[in-house]
Amino acid sequence: MDIYNGYSHIDIHPQILRETVYTQDEDVGLPDNSTESLQRFRNMALTYKTVKFLLGLGPVDVYLYHPVNVPAQIERILSPLPVNQRPQVHYIDLNKPDVQEQLRQVTHGKKLWYYRPKSYMLQQDTLVSPDFAYAINDKRFLLHPNIPTPHLEMASLQSEDLSTSVFNTRSLPFVVKLRRCSGSQGTWIVTSEDERQIMLAAMKQYRSRRVSEVQISDFIHSTQPHYSVNFFIGAAGPSNGSTTVTFLGATEQIFSKTGRWAGGVIDFQSQQSIKEQLMGTINAVARTMIGSYVGWVGIDVIFDERRNRTVVVDLNARLTGGFVLCLLSGHFMKERGLPFAQAQSFHYQGKAADVYTLLAPFVQTGQVVVAAVTETLPNNCTTQLIFGGQNRDELASMKDIIREGLDRCPDSFNSYNISSGLEW
Repeated sequence: MDIYNGYSHIDIHPQILRETVYTQDEDVGLPDNSTESLQRFRNMALTYKTVKFLLGLGPVDVYLYHPVNVPAQIERILSPLPVNQRPQVHYIDLNKPDVQEQLRQVTHGKKLWYYRPKSYMLQQDTLVSPDFAYAINDKRFLLHPNIPTPHLEMASLQSEDLSTSVFNTRSLPFVVKLRRCSGSQGTWIVTSEDERQIMLAAMKQYRSRRVSEVQISDFIHSTQPHYSVNFFIGAAGPSNGSTTVTFLGATEQIFSKTGRWAGGVIDFQSQQSIKEQLMGTINAVARTMIGSYVGWVGIDVIFDERRNRTVVVDLNARLTGGFVLCLLSGHFMKERGLPFAQAQSFHYQGKAADVYTLLAPFVQTGQVVVAAVTETLPNNCTTQLIFGGQNRDELASMKDIIREGLDRCPDSFNSYNISSGLEW
């Protein structure tokens, strides 16, 4: 498995150049042009943005780049898993000049599956055609008549004066999305005239980059949770005569004040009822890909209360930010009696290993799982944590405790009385 993203506007490393065939839309201003910001982005792309998927892959071969990913640190992340559930990690050495040859050796005789299609894969034996994967991860694919969506259309950025275009004349509210982005990047929820002006400024920048078109859709009002639904499309084989669609789980999306994806919450006890409610929508989406696609799929769904229906507002035929959370019901609910869990990123000053010291009581009991941690800049770390709780209030308390704990210096860390509850 190749679980790396491909970037179109930046070289991640002298041996990992920008993608020119399967290009992606990248958000305006990410990253900015400062040396520090570019270096942080490159470090994140090679480490954190990839490692956070490892806990959910299962016993498959996967490659990581070395020395940016340290084997001892990767082993520590995988340690909560039984040995037979861990991926087999192979390291590609960026200090050697033959990266492509190393890749050929690792993938020789094996089918390649991937997070994003990249041009080098045209020479590989891939499980899914890179051309098809590229097509179904385009917002245009949501125009498929069998996928239940809000009203949406593609709008040109190149043929119109933006001041007189649909971007400036459409009545509020509405949503604008770039065709190929992830993590809520390239999404503008336009509910006011001030937000319209921010969106228009971004569209001008994208037009200067020769982005041809974007998606415009209705804004759906809903008081119910906005779910990220994860499922797996399997292939027909000796033990099953037809393709299988397996529900993995549904998480409630968490967004920042600026509308960016910031994590998810899962209620393990409600998964069966959610599955029963959404399986029709899942199957409708799966039927558009069956026969050409095998792998993980994430769809973002909203309950359109005005029309009493469920609509798909995004389709990601790849690993998603919340899929690992869906696979940890055994760890949290069955083994520790914690029916709720949350995934969220945190930043702290220190070294990568410090997160295990600062949060030792919770890591040791399994209430906190470190899904990824990396030193993105010297003494400046980002970590993806998954933490459990008895209820939503306890999740909120845990989040505050984690933030407080990560703000402490490891040398001043005091012991924690587990029997005292959620207090330091």
